[in-house]
Amino acid sequence: MKYIATIGDHAYTISIDGQDTVMIDGRPVPADLQTSLDGTLHSLLIDARSHAVRLQALEEFYRVQIGGEIYDVTVEDERTHRLAGVRSALGGAVGEVVVKAPMPGVIVEISVAEGDTVAKGQTLIVLESMKMHNEFKAPKDGRVHAIRVARGDKVEKNTVMITLQ
Repeated sequence: MKYIATIGDHAYTISIDGQDTVMIDGRPVPADLQTSLDGTLHSLLIDARSHAVRLQALEEFYRVQIGGEIYDVTVEDERTHRLAGVRSALGGAVGEVVVKAPMPGVIVEISVAEGDTVAKGQTLIVLESMKMHNEFKAPKDGRVHAIRVARGDKVEKNTVMITLQ
């Protein structure tokens, strides 16, 4: 089965054969993934280099932390990816998007105001959790409908922070 992993504006085609090699954009890459007992930490071995990976499954994407960097990654099977392309060509996603806190933390910055027009990828809010600043970006072009938190607020996991239309 082929998957399409999208990070920012770049899409990678990934094939997993069930063994110790994955194909990334047609190139074989030796890889091995092991998971901690509690499922929160993964050890990813790629080309004989080890990487500690934290993976968090959110509603529409995965938040991946590797070496202090955080990436939002969407993963779709080939069929779903093609259907999304057709939907996009017909006018894109519609409706409200809810940005929730994926972990407990403190709001340290809000970069937008209600009513602001935002572009996909624009920083909306910064949440500090475990001494790390996590930027949350607009998943699509739109308008800030509501801001449900304020700077300095302590939030719990799944707290609605911002909604976009």
